Amino acid sequence: MADGPAPAGAGPLAGLRVLDLTLAMAGPMCTQRLAEMGADVIKVEAPGGGDFSRAATMGGVTGFGDGICFVALNRAKRSLVVDLKRPEGREAVLALARGADVLVQNYRPGVAARLGVDHASLAPIAPRLVYGSISGYGEDGPMAARPGQDLLLQAFSGLTFNGGVEGGLPQASPLYMVDVTASHMLCEGILAALLERSVTGRGREVRVSMLGAIMEMQAQEVTAFLASPAPPRRSRAPQVSIWQEPPYGLHACRTGVLAIAQADLAVLAEALDLPVLAGLKAARPADADAEALAAWRDRVVEAVAARLREKDAAHWDALLAPRGVWCMVANDYAAFLAHPQAAAVLTDMEHPRMGRYRTVAPGIRFPDGPPAPLAPPPAYGAHSREVLAEAGLDAARIDALVASGVVVTEDGR
Repeated sequence: MADGPAPAGAGPLAGLRVLDLTLAMAGPMCTQRLAEMGADVIKVEAPGGGDFSRAATMGGVTGFGDGICFVALNRAKRSLVVDLKRPEGREAVLALARGADVLVQNYRPGVAARLGVDHASLAPIAPRLVYGSISGYGEDGPMAARPGQDLLLQAFSGLTFNGGVEGGLPQASPLYMVDVTASHMLCEGILAALLERSVTGRGREVRVSMLGAIMEMQAQEVTAFLASPAPPRRSRAPQVSIWQEPPYGLHACRTGVLAIAQADLAVLAEALDLPVLAGLKAARPADADAEALAAWRDRVVEAVAARLREKDAAHWDALLAPRGVWCMVANDYAAFLAHPQAAAVLTDMEHPRMGRYRTVAPGIRFPDGPPAPLAPPPAYGAHSREVLAEAGLDAARIDALVASGVVVTEDGR
């Protein structure tokens, strides 16, 4: 880490160097967060195309030259393309590791060791290095070698049976929420290890699994399931979560959709002119009677849903919100992005190929000073030469690595 105060606007992690040996989403999102807070993040990619997300298209957008997944999760980084499977490439990365503060990888278990960049290999030569890793299911166990993909973790962990209807398909999230949570967890662990290092002078290994991440997300539900003599089950009426009191969920209106989170049935009975809800509140079955409780939930949801279909979602939102009902009109992206509240969570950036584009702003803010500058995602191999020179390799050595194909530069020279 560089000595002296960080320059103004550089972010609280200015001076930290991070080696990013990650692909796809969870790892790159973790290292991007470190970059957004000022760290110098060097994305180490393999020859032959690098991070496969560079080629992953989304929404038919091709103007960036790289896939949207790569563009969205790799800004403010530098790119080094080097072949870790060849001894000369591994030695170059070891030279970088000696001067780095953090290394992050999300290879499948065993791959980092085969490449010689696991914690056991690096700790003796870089004792101050904080080494972070994300796996799918942990380092061992019967699932360790299976692909750690978001939907698969949702399906494996039981989460998808928390919603939907009885007899219907399980309900998965359309978002990569397990990746996002794992990235946050690893970032937290890395920052804690860096804080410890400021006292002890030594780094340590930090491990996160996507399975551990999705279990933390379900801490309430899994604990309740293990403790309950009669856990709730899915029933006839569609449910966002079987663990929440009805009418928690999304409800079709005459036009639009209304989300209802927390609502006292007595308040809803008066506001919606539905006296039946007051009676249903008084007649709620005991939790131990799962079958009766499921039938009761259906009656509540069906009564509310029938009333809400009579008027527009905006009408109900204006009526219910002032009465303390936690509700919201459901927006699509176009409607949300047109809302004035959206401006605070968006930012404009410049891309060398796409030009000016709008994207999601960093979620962590430090209002007492200007943020770290945001740069667009790096071109493949754009910084190979400068990064290796900073690691102490002379021009002749770098030329030889490029000529042999161990290192790739943006322009091939």
